Amino acid sequence: MLIARVPGVLGVLASVALLCGSAAEARPSLASAPSIQPNPNERAPLVALLNVEAGAPARAIVEIESPVRRWQVEFPSAPAGKRALPILGLRADTAHRVRVRLADDAGVAGEWSRWLDYRTPPLPAGAFEFPPLQVTRADVSRMEPGYTLLSIRRAPIGRSSWRTREQQRFARAWGLIVVLDPEGHVVWYYVGDSRFAGVKQLSNGNLLVHRADSTTTELDMLGTLVRQWYPEKRPPLTGSLFAGTMLPDAIPIRGLEALHHQPFEMPNGNFLSFGAYGRRIPNYYTSETDPAAPRAEQLVVGDRVIEFDRTGRIVWQWDTFDHLDPFRIGYELTASYWQTRGFPGGLDWTHGNGVAYDPRTGVVLASFRHQDATIAIDRRSGRIRWILGEPTDWGPVADKVLRPVGPLRWPYHAHNPRFTHAGTVIMFDNGTWGARPFRKPIEPVEHFSRSVEFEIDERAMTVRQVWTSADRLSEDTCSAIAMSDAWRLPKTDNILEIAAICSRNRPGMTWNDQDWTRPNPQDQAPNASRVREYTRTSPSEILFEVLVRDPRDLIAWELYGGQRIPALYPATWGRSTAVAGSVGSSGGTAPAGPGR
Repeated sequence: MLIARVPGVLGVLASVALLCGSAAEARPSLASAPSIQPNPNERAPLVALLNVEAGAPARAIVEIESPVRRWQVEFPSAPAGKRALPILGLRADTAHRVRVRLADDAGVAGEWSRWLDYRTPPLPAGAFEFPPLQVTRADVSRMEPGYTLLSIRRAPIGRSSWRTREQQRFARAWGLIVVLDPEGHVVWYYVGDSRFAGVKQLSNGNLLVHRADSTTTELDMLGTLVRQWYPEKRPPLTGSLFAGTMLPDAIPIRGLEALHHQPFEMPNGNFLSFGAYGRRIPNYYTSETDPAAPRAEQLVVGDRVIEFDRTGRIVWQWDTFDHLDPFRIGYELTASYWQTRGFPGGLDWTHGNGVAYDPRTGVVLASFRHQDATIAIDRRSGRIRWILGEPTDWGPVADKVLRPVGPLRWPYHAHNPRFTHAGTVIMFDNGTWGARPFRKPIEPVEHFSRSVEFEIDERAMTVRQVWTSADRLSEDTCSAIAMSDAWRLPKTDNILEIAAICSRNRPGMTWNDQDWTRPNPQDQAPNASRVREYTRTSPSEILFEVLVRDPRDLIAWELYGGQRIPALYPATWGRSTAVAGSVGSSGGTAPAGPGR
């Protein structure tokens, strides 16, 4: 059954059968013939399990071979007995061969097993069940090492508020996480039953993914739901198209009404995230496009930046209502985001969409899409240290707004800012609207998005734009009005950009999803998505590119975001390394036969 809870990867490795003799006297050897089988969890079908029985405590060293690659994985020492070793990194619909040897702490090797043959299943064949991935470039020798992790969504093209219930189910009751190898081939994926937002690899090797049902889930590479956190006071989800599988021991975050976007793992093991709640404010705006519109009492939804521990206890928080002026509004205030997530009539005031933490400075970085601003918060004192963004109407905190040095294009409706290893700040600047109320926005047909990196001088309170993937509209630029990710990669200094939506807008479109007379760029135009790795030069060079688009333009595939991860296995397990003499594309293989 797809939603059955199976033992986690670490639990699989620790499973023990009857001991075979004295560990002190036995040398590592295979007590029985190994075997290989598909992952019993069908939601992660490219994982294989290698069943091994050791006669003494030992490390397992597994060699894997495909027609184009040969590599080995060393698993940590485990007691004598049976264990199931997860084999990760296998390409779909490909013949592989696997063999294993055992070693003890003294390095004494047991016998090699015979080669075991294993063929992975193909990717889902249905046109709407798996995105078409077109790799146009992969300069592996110059790329950042590792794998590309992606969170993927699907939706029918058309105004979202006009969708039928089945169209809503198609978009919301499905989510996909994919891992690509350096050449862009799928080597792991997980199919979920709720739409996903952000995904990150945790320090223990598991994945942390946030779902559209306000649930944050830790997932291991077998596809096991390890643990979940949800807001204690969230609206009921019974019958909701957002709702996905919940563990019986899911952990409530006490006192919270909504949990959203992408949690950030802190060095202390806690998580930073956003919690939202509503406050009724009299004489408030009813429109962000018409300054003369009548005022009324409104339910205004703002954000708390929260830090919670793994028991669900909030240990630190920073409330936007306490620090920012709720009458400083942005475009999309009246959008339906919170109205479809348990806050009927709620106005989307801040729309937090990315948090990060810098242990070197103690700064919490928070992005507020509808404030068109990224704010640096001193975690110890809670004071605002600086504001990077559109400089108008900040009132009492205007002195915290950074002053530009040199040419700089302010980001609008940006997503997921983070500190780089060089101390700069990088983000994906969606660029949506290109203005704040009640100034005239740019026309959608003039719009482009980009990755952009800034250098902050906190002492001088200045900001300098030091790199961007695009500085003008061109045939190559994307219009990505929401989501997306940007990273400065630590080993190569390359830039990884994930554009959730990559389209060219047509004349006559409108940003306003309340305007029914004109099409909206997000859901009424054929959408593509794009992953790129750039050199951090000017001009830049594209080293890696993956395009995602339905060739029939019937549905939109969106890459919410992702990252480059160094490995598929936890660092504490040992290492995965290429084997000398890797097999070429012509497909020679080592001879089968008795172990040696």
